[in-house]
Amino acid sequence: MWAAGVIVMVLAGLAGLGIFIAKEPYGYDLWAYVLAARHLLAGEPLYAARPEVPFGPFGEYHYAPPAAVPFVLLAPLPFWLATVIWIGVNTGMALAIGWYLIRPLPRDARPWAAAAFVLFLPTILEIALGNLNLLTLALCLLAWELRGRSAAAGAVLAVAIGLKLLPLTLVLFYLASGRWRVVGWTIAVGMVGLVVTAVVFASDFPAYVALLLALRDSHWAADLIASTPPAEVAAVLGSPIGRWLLPVASLATAILGGLAARRYTRDETHLHHLALAFAPYLASFGLLWFPYLVTALPLMASTLHRALRLPRAQTRSALVVALGLSWLLLQVVGERDDLVPILAHFIGLVVLLAVALAVLALARSRDIPESIGARVAA
Repeated sequence: MWAAGVIVMVLAGLAGLGIFIAKEPYGYDLWAYVLAARHLLAGEPLYAARPEVPFGPFGEYHYAPPAAVPFVLLAPLPFWLATVIWIGVNTGMALAIGWYLIRPLPRDARPWAAAAFVLFLPTILEIALGNLNLLTLALCLLAWELRGRSAAAGAVLAVAIGLKLLPLTLVLFYLASGRWRVVGWTIAVGMVGLVVTAVVFASDFPAYVALLLALRDSHWAADLIASTPPAEVAAVLGSPIGRWLLPVASLATAILGGLAARRYTRDETHLHHLALAFAPYLASFGLLWFPYLVTALPLMASTLHRALRLPRAQTRSALVVALGLSWLLLQVVGERDDLVPILAHFIGLVVLLAVALAVLALARSRDIPESIGARVAA
């Protein structure tokens, strides 16, 4: 039976992939990194004199100066070859992440999970565009695996935040969960990196700071939502709930999740993945960037694993169906001037949040009688 379901998922994924191939050129984001690396080699400025916020024209560089350094290896190559190499690297990282997430699942669930992972359209788009979101995700997962070694975990997390500010709220999670040393090392390594960046890239550093300030002061995301049809969807996303639900979830999953992880240590990995999934949505821009949804993959795997361990078949089925609905909603694609896919992603994230919290609550309620019995016996 699962084979038929996997075939359906494959067909859906291939259809979505066809849409992406038609709309998005391979290596679109990679070009910004390679072009910046060529500027480094030529001794030219990394940043445009008047950068356009948020995206700018094709190839405009909007990242930290050190992020361009590794791409010096690709800069001398023809761009088509650089694209092939980087897509291969990104694909390898995706496979490693998939193996890490799927391996703990029950054997019967692995084919489903593998199909869902491989056909997750945000991952496909991330690989095709050549951005750094998969690398950032891999570093966040590695930092968590190294959490018992504070210096190593803090250094890896600092690098992840330095590449992209995407996982910044994870610092709050580590802090709330009592991992002070990891936070200390993250801050220390981050400060050293900032000083080194300011010295090594002295000519480009002021332009980078100015770019960050321009991004902070820009209201482009709210303006874009308000001006994009359909008006009914714009009204929903622009409402107080639409504007604040995901940012509040981003902070709450980091802070409250960290506090819960300190108390319930056996749930700490699930709570970490919950904070990671919602880390990109502290700013409304996160909802508008489709590939950021790759940060939800660890939470999906963890939620599926926990749902399948629940004793009641009806409860398991309901939660797995809800998780599948979330996966489908996060897959929705459309035209650039259409807010319906953005609303679908918003709802998909809310459903994922509800299911991820439900598996925690149900597991906790199942343990209550056992803990009461233990106290009575004592």
